[in-house]
Amino acid sequence: MGKKVRNVEAVTDYADGTHFIRLHRDVVLPAAVCEAVRRHLAANRWDEAKALALEYAPADARPEIELFFTSTAQRLATEAASAQPAVPAALPVPRGPAPVLAPAGTPA
Repeated sequence: MGKKVRNVEAVTDYADGTHFIRLHRDVVLPAAVCEAVRRHLAANRWDEAKALALEYAPADARPEIELFFTSTAQRLATEAASAQPAVPAALPVPRGPAPVLAPAGTPA
């Protein structure tokens, strides 16, 4: 538990040459589309990856693609937002000219 994983993965099975996205079942895609989905996922472009997968996947896989891509993208966005350090709303801004400091050893 607590393990950070992605629910969506683009896979190539080199044993039989099939390309697919792995959800809770494998959804077969054309090789070029699978590679494009893989590149989009690696670049965190979830909407583009989902659009390609939806366009080329069998009709019976479309609802689960929608669910998995949307929920995973939302979860990763939430995790990224919570990992950002909080920035104070108002930081003091110095006004006026910068102070001139005397060299070391010089009487002030």
